[in-house]
Amino acid sequence: MDRAHGIVSYVDRGRHHPRFVVEGAKTTRASTAAGHIQTATDWCMNLPVLMAGSEIGNPAKVKGFDPRQIDWKDRRSAVSFVSSDGDNVQWLEGSFFSKKNYWGDSGRGAIPFGWSCCFAHLAQLCPGAVEYAAGSQTANDSFVEWGGGYYYPDLFAMDRADRWELLAKQARRTWELMKLNKMTVIGFNVWKPESADARKAYEVFAGQTEGLLGMLVFQYAPYEGGAGKTFWVKDRRGVEIPVITARYSIWEHSNERPRSGTPAKIAREIRETVAGMSQEELPRYDWGIAHVWSYFREAPGGDENGENMPQAEAWSHGGMRGYAPARWCAGRLEKDIRVIGPQEMIWRVRMKHDAERTTAEIGNFEP
Repeated sequence: MDRAHGIVSYVDRGRHHPRFVVEGAKTTRASTAAGHIQTATDWCMNLPVLMAGSEIGNPAKVKGFDPRQIDWKDRRSAVSFVSSDGDNVQWLEGSFFSKKNYWGDSGRGAIPFGWSCCFAHLAQLCPGAVEYAAGSQTANDSFVEWGGGYYYPDLFAMDRADRWELLAKQARRTWELMKLNKMTVIGFNVWKPESADARKAYEVFAGQTEGLLGMLVFQYAPYEGGAGKTFWVKDRRGVEIPVITARYSIWEHSNERPRSGTPAKIAREIRETVAGMSQEELPRYDWGIAHVWSYFREAPGGDENGENMPQAEAWSHGGMRGYAPARWCAGRLEKDIRVIGPQEMIWRVRMKHDAERTTAEIGNFEP
């Protein structure tokens, strides 16, 4: 199964290979339907050594977000940016932390940013990676568990008679692992975010947790297909938590798609979305996914295609991907639109939905 996910990882690095896109979707869907998850671990090295003793160790705790510090008087609309592909164990065990496009970006910390990650697996396979992440985390860095494995929750175990019981079991396992590192937000790649099966999957997963802040969902293709729609489900305590779909996608050479494209184009769409809201609907809160394999060139000015560049050997021509394009997008927003981390975004969505219960949750918050 790892080799199948390796194909999916290759798809994300080079989406101009339709054969790999089709085969990746086929293998992932097939394993999902059978009630299995995949992990991108086929390029991992030295796992027997790196994982030694992990079951009895003291897992590193990431720095969480304290909702008591939120300035509720600030009524500006806001957007969050979250990186893609954090479910890739081999990447986070390998070059992710050193590469200048990602954690190694010298400008990291300049804006609030959500890093998708696979800490539920790394806590078992390579605890040192989680320790390094927690130790080098800035105040503007936050983490989002990316699924607890690669699978589509809305298709999980669909070929099995006990499909929802099996998904509940997967949810319990994932939640217990998330708590080891103090993770409170999970992201999911779903086949059809608004389908009845997807709605049921959100409900089943949330029902196995207590204290889960929220879920971030992106569609298999295109990532921004959910258009920012929010669904509400209850955890095992009966507390409503949001399932928020991605509204935007920073993705190379996709300006022809609504809510997808270059940093400049996405910045314009964010501004237009906020400008189109009535006063009663404001403030607006959304998130966008930054495709980590898409290269761009920095191109100030009004040409929304100016940041696009040929992807072949883009790195040798000054191309940047991952964190920098999100930062460029943030720099094009008006002062009445803030960039906030995904945790603060979710707290604000919850407060807007149910101020009384959210205020009570914040009052009981334990850092």
